[in-house]
Amino acid sequence: MPRPPRFSYAHAVHHVTLRCNNREFLFTEPTFALLPPLLQEARARFPLALYHYCLMTNHVHLLFKVGRDDTLSKAMHWLSTSFTRRFNRLTDRHGHVWEKRFRSTIIEQDTYLFRCMAYLDLNPLRAGMAAAPAEYAWSGHAALGAEDAGQLDFHPLYLALGPDAASRWRAYGAIVAEEAAREPVGLAGAYFVGSRRFVARMERRFGLAAGTGRLARRALAGGVVWTGPRHGGARRAK
Repeated sequence: MPRPPRFSYAHAVHHVTLRCNNREFLFTEPTFALLPPLLQEARARFPLALYHYCLMTNHVHLLFKVGRDDTLSKAMHWLSTSFTRRFNRLTDRHGHVWEKRFRSTIIEQDTYLFRCMAYLDLNPLRAGMAAAPAEYAWSGHAALGAEDAGQLDFHPLYLALGPDAASRWRAYGAIVAEEAAREPVGLAGAYFVGSRRFVARMERRFGLAAGTGRLARRALAGGVVWTGPRHGGARRAK
């Protein structure tokens, strides 16, 4: 089976998913602790802005903006191989940690940034690992609320939610609650998510023809469209 294509460009915002090899549940409290320092090293090494993250027992979600065309591949190669070395050393394990390649989706910032952030915060709740985002230690949720620039970068749209940190946090909490009421939609198979105009622009930019039968669009709530490879019963959004 051919490898899925990789799309990126300078200043694109990506939702990235890394899954454990064979979908094993490899991560526990001691190994969770390996990744946050590596994320900070990646922020220092590469031109990227880290907006959010969530570490689960068999996969990792990241949300960040890249500074150059090649930042995505270089940063993820460094991050995944660096984590593997430290994880194997800590657990006295050998071999692969991650399954195949990471998956990435380009997010339209105006229409899907907050919903993607909320999706990351809701992951532990939907998996039964926490009752509220604040109860889950292995995400960027606490750093977001504290506006801790040592751990996260803050998108201008987030900073525009209110005149101070407290009001921004309240506004973001309402966004999370709204997203919690929606049916969850995984993005791991998507190429692009955003408005129809944005998705069409991305398809043209990367030479993808929506009418060939190889590409599917799914209509999500709020006028947002998911586009990616056609698999069986994917629904077409006009």
